Amino acid sequence: VAGCRGGLGERIVPLQGMTRRRAFKREMKERLPGISESGGEKDGGNKRKLNMISQLRDDLPAIMVLGFLYMLQGLPIGIAIALGGILKEKGATYTQMSTFLLCSWPFSLKILWAPFVDSIYITGIGRRKSWLIPVQGFLSVGLYLLSNYIQPLIDELDVKMLAAVMFILYFLAATQDIVVDGWALTMLKRRGWASTCNSIGQSLGVLFASTGYYILASRSIVTLPIFLQACSFSFTLATVFVAIFVPEGDDSHPTSTHSIEDGRQRESHEGNKSLGEAKIDTFSTYRQMRTVLGLHAVRQLLLILITWKISFACAQAPLVFKLQELGFSKESMAYIQTLASPVEMIVPLLVAPKTTGERPFSVAMDLYIPRLVLSFSGFLLILCRPGDIGWIFTALVVIFKLLQTALSAAMFTSQLAFFARVSDPAIGGSYMTLLNTVANLGSLSSLWIATRMVDVLTVKSGEEIILDGFYVTSIGCLVAGMIWYALMSRRAKFLQTLPKSAWLASGNLSGKPVNSSL
Repeated sequence: VAGCRGGLGERIVPLQGMTRRRAFKREMKERLPGISESGGEKDGGNKRKLNMISQLRDDLPAIMVLGFLYMLQGLPIGIAIALGGILKEKGATYTQMSTFLLCSWPFSLKILWAPFVDSIYITGIGRRKSWLIPVQGFLSVGLYLLSNYIQPLIDELDVKMLAAVMFILYFLAATQDIVVDGWALTMLKRRGWASTCNSIGQSLGVLFASTGYYILASRSIVTLPIFLQACSFSFTLATVFVAIFVPEGDDSHPTSTHSIEDGRQRESHEGNKSLGEAKIDTFSTYRQMRTVLGLHAVRQLLLILITWKISFACAQAPLVFKLQELGFSKESMAYIQTLASPVEMIVPLLVAPKTTGERPFSVAMDLYIPRLVLSFSGFLLILCRPGDIGWIFTALVVIFKLLQTALSAAMFTSQLAFFARVSDPAIGGSYMTLLNTVANLGSLSSLWIATRMVDVLTVKSGEEIILDGFYVTSIGCLVAGMIWYALMSRRAKFLQTLPKSAWLASGNLSGKPVNSSL
């Protein structure tokens, strides 16, 4: 380094003896902070690892609380998945199933009421608990009431009514998601853990309410009404636990807030009195969200999120419904999901070192083509199926599901980590809610289109199927994915190189666009 032209060498030449050596060491520390006097880069790496372990130890109580809350959030989702399998087994068509899938849309529309949740609260109770306690209480009551009417609705195949009831439960779960997302920004010292809590916690909830119910019901241990009552009781206990034992704030975990002064960005740590936790009026929050939508970087990201999941849509719900038509029972699918669930929980932990860095979204982009190829292999699996379902075909389905779960979990964790990194804490949970909302909207709209197109593209002559719409839809998804990757992958990777100021609504209230063209 001392020999570099115009570098440290020229600056320390006039110094002699000990003064020269000390100055050189001081300059090296300033320029290369990861290198220590005795251990070089290895010491720097060890210090970073120890720092990460220390932060994990400090964040462990918050991680456990967040994981528990995200697990509860997964219960209504899992119940809807279980009902989908039951309805298909009862003979529901793809068009009816696409109608039922609409029940999950509140997660894609929650931005409409997120600012109210983020800005209206009772000071004496707390910004997050003011919403979390009543929302979980309503979920408990709603599940209990549903348990009294669920069986007649299923027997009559009243898909529209079931979709309406589940829509309300999803609305409440989506509101809880807004609260917990915002709480995670101030509860965690290292925000990257928020995506891991979300992935693992929600996966556990979905697993228990869908696969867990199928397994218990197949052994005549519980009926669906009793299971719903048990879920209702879980929400009641959770509400009491949060109200009594979980504190609203923690001064040991200050929130990083950003302000602009004299044209320079500065970062301040002010604990519970930070801008991220300031009580702001509702309309101010909506104005800030409009500013967020005006950011060039955000608009580019939203375009990516609304379009990138169409490639994988046909390999999800439509493929599961097709397997049921071929003879797979919902219990068999539940067992396969049980095998895949550990993968869904382990993968976020494995990719955490990569998703807690500066470019977490690179994981999702690197896995896009492998997942596209895997999704098309699901089409080939159905196309080349044997006449009777034997152990070889079942084993191939299991392998497909394991790989699909691993890639999906890794991409989901990567996506959430990127959201946590770029979100402006000045707007609390609303910023992350905006990104999660659009991501969910892209996923669900793609899933709804793919499911509905199976019936639309199916050609029949009487009762005989001449052309199965599932195959046409699968090929269409593959073509769409190839076009998307060619046009959008480079743009997605570029967004990670933008400075933090490109994502800050609090530092861009003038509404001027950030110059970040490709």
